[in-house]
Amino acid sequence: MEETFGFSSGDIVSGLEPSELVEIQKISPFGKKVLVEGIGVESRRQIKRPLALEDLPTIVKIRGKKRTFDGDPHALLLGIEAERIRIAHQFDPLFAVNSSIVDPLPHQVEAVYRYLLPLPRIRFLLADDTGAGKTIMTGLLIKELLFRGVIRKILIITPGGITKQWKEEELQEKFGLFAALVNRATFEAEPGQFSRQEEGIFVVSIDFLARNETCLKAAQEVQWDLVVVDEAHKLSAYEYGTKLEESDRYKAVKALAKKTDHLLFLTATPHRGRKDTFRRLLLLLDEDLFQKDEYVSRQVREQASAFAASGEDFEAEQPIRKARNRFFLRRLKEEMVNWDNQPLFKERHTRTVGYDLTPGEKALYDEVTRYVRSKRKEARAKKNVNVELTLMVMQRRLTSSIYAITKTLENRLKALNEVLRILQDPARTEAEKKRLLKISPDPGDPQNISEYEELSENEREEIDQRIFRQVLTADPAKVEEEREEVEGLFRMAYALRNHNEAKFMELLAVLDSSDVIRAEDEKLLIFTEHRDTLESLTKRLKDKGYTVATIHGAMDVDARKAAQRDFLQRAKVMVATDAAGEGINLQFCRYLINWDIPWNPNRLEQRMGRIHRYGQKGDVWIYNLVAQNTREGAVLNKVLAKLDIMREQMGSDRIYDVIDEFLEDVPLLRLMEMAIDNEDSEGAEKATDTALTRANRDRAEGLILLQKKTSLTSGLDLHSARELRDASDERRLQPLFIQ
Repeated sequence: MEETFGFSSGDIVSGLEPSELVEIQKISPFGKKVLVEGIGVESRRQIKRPLALEDLPTIVKIRGKKRTFDGDPHALLLGIEAERIRIAHQFDPLFAVNSSIVDPLPHQVEAVYRYLLPLPRIRFLLADDTGAGKTIMTGLLIKELLFRGVIRKILIITPGGITKQWKEEELQEKFGLFAALVNRATFEAEPGQFSRQEEGIFVVSIDFLARNETCLKAAQEVQWDLVVVDEAHKLSAYEYGTKLEESDRYKAVKALAKKTDHLLFLTATPHRGRKDTFRRLLLLLDEDLFQKDEYVSRQVREQASAFAASGEDFEAEQPIRKARNRFFLRRLKEEMVNWDNQPLFKERHTRTVGYDLTPGEKALYDEVTRYVRSKRKEARAKKNVNVELTLMVMQRRLTSSIYAITKTLENRLKALNEVLRILQDPARTEAEKKRLLKISPDPGDPQNISEYEELSENEREEIDQRIFRQVLTADPAKVEEEREEVEGLFRMAYALRNHNEAKFMELLAVLDSSDVIRAEDEKLLIFTEHRDTLESLTKRLKDKGYTVATIHGAMDVDARKAAQRDFLQRAKVMVATDAAGEGINLQFCRYLINWDIPWNPNRLEQRMGRIHRYGQKGDVWIYNLVAQNTREGAVLNKVLAKLDIMREQMGSDRIYDVIDEFLEDVPLLRLMEMAIDNEDSEGAEKATDTALTRANRDRAEGLILLQKKTSLTSGLDLHSARELRDASDERRLQPLFIQ
């Protein structure tokens, strides 16, 4: 009977028990089924299983009672090789490196193998400078933990524009790791995918996760092994006295931080000049340790005490094992070297290019600024935050381009016309008119220009559309009065549409003085804040004979990658909004012009990081265009000039590594508001001078030294990194790449 079913007593089989092999003792009929009896090979416990005849093929014979040595030798070799690979991490100290298509740098090896992997529970902020390869470090960490069996289920949260890049380039191409991309379409098709799979890597946009309650709830129902948050500085939370304002992004990650063993934050700008936001970020890593600012400082000091005794030279190398920080790590570009101890990054040169508005442009600027100042004063009196914000956005576009302010005034004029139609409609009741005009602010809407600056490009445009029709009164006569004023401003701006704009002429002068035109292989990246300006600037450059590529927030991931390839292969110039400040690597370009200067200094470093990164072959040149005879320009000129002076005095551009802390006492956004709101522009200039008094060389150098002493930055231990590499060369698997 036993032979009828293809098995004999003494056969070793798999598939009968999920956790071990079974030695068959007897197989006999059992009604319409068969009864399989055996004993566990390891547990030695008796096993009886009734099986349907159609289920018998699921039992696989591993070997018969007698060893005949007639098995498949190729399968044996594959089995041995598989086991060798499975345990290779126990012998090769850089196993993930040698099983991936990456050639890591010393600081990357150090971060993963000296800082992260030894931690029993990873709750860590990796804050290396822009372009240092934090995604490579993350890939190495994930692969090491996967092979060691420490993690099985991973969630990677990124900005929307780089989800596909993470999935395809960072994980699949470099590390052979396959991830599921979770977006609106894939989640609606399979809403239970997080919990349905017992293991896997999922990549999701932070904004989709934060705004889609169903997706966030589904993610919260899972116990994750590792959660990674890229661009973690976007998790903003602000403290206003006893009041706490948490963004939707922050709330989403806060909920998931409690549902994961390991949590890794990636950002090049951890501090951003605000102690409260920095501490709130650290609170997500350890909600007990970082309850107060003094706890943050104390933790930093305690980590520093392990680094070296007081009075030691922190420029010198120190053994990593003495400096290991279990919460955060930051290395500066100037300290990063290759395996031959040569600097990784080329020099960076910055220059502020001042110009004056033409008389016609200045007249328009003065009139629009007067309108903005007057209406903002009225909005503050009525505590209308939306109108205040709308007017400040208008002022920003005023200094961007003639085309941008023309479009903005046109949109405001259309909005006021719509408001008037509603107010003057006799068929509508007063209650209905108020209901139509009242746009309730979203709880997540920014309350001021500072919070507005933290939003992504698409978020800012969505909010602009929602609040731009807000008015300060329901009196038709007063709305008509404002409409006439805006119409007059629009006509002034429209009259300058064919005007030789001073800013564009200055841009052409910069191009003429650089190598961009003369050298065939040189390229130029231009950053602007606004899509209207991008469209206008692109057209004018094309009219001048330049080949131009563009990137902006409305483009999907594939379109951005196509634009990046176009810039590499064909276009001479790329015009981009800050959407290109995330995840777009343009190290083949070494010239950058900031057409608009961001009011958030943090974005300056992010923009520079697109071209000033590993792989750049030449020195990088950055030009900042500033209109000197504007109120904003006067403030920006002083701040940028101070940064240039610090850079020259220090003999390097390290000032940009601590720009947030350096300008912590220089509230740039507040100074901009003062410059616009005050009748006397000199008041804002004096306030700027006062704020910049403490921003001197001693402060800059002190901040850099403080970062080193506090282990917010840590010098590279090249010797230890080399020891790891050499040990790996001796013990790694052959061939060099196994997948």
